[in-house]
Amino acid sequence: MNITEEFVQKQIEKYLYNKGWNHNLKSKGLHDHGCDIVVSDGNNKNKARRFYIECKGKSYSKSAKSVAETNFLFCLAQLVTRMKVIARHAYKYGLGLPKESADKAIRRIPWQVARHLCLSIFSVDDNGNIIEYSPKDFKQRQKELM
Repeated sequence: MNITEEFVQKQIEKYLYNKGWNHNLKSKGLHDHGCDIVVSDGNNKNKARRFYIECKGKSYSKSAKSVAETNFLFCLAQLVTRMKVIARHAYKYGLGLPKESADKAIRRIPWQVARHLCLSIFSVDDNGNIIEYSPKDFKQRQKELM
């Protein structure tokens, strides 16, 4: 199965909806500007928590391993440039990536940085199954991947 950016995005949207992140979902197309997914949980009437997520698909080129790393770095850079002030708002950030890229991202991003930025990784496998690694999961997952 081809794991395109659209596929990753749609699987994450379904996953978030089932987890209660189902208010004001804004999803963009491949050529639109802004984060791929912006959603709130709607729990707090005054200031709902928001989740900003950038997604990337899987590369099927001969140099797929290096492209997997480049994809995660590009995705991270896009997300960082869209970050708002963290301390004043209840913003969360995420990277939606195919499993191979997600594993590289978790290995390379220090768990302290993930915690500070409220950064989660959504790992999407070939069947569309998702594992969410929240900032508190980074340290343990990094040990497993080493």
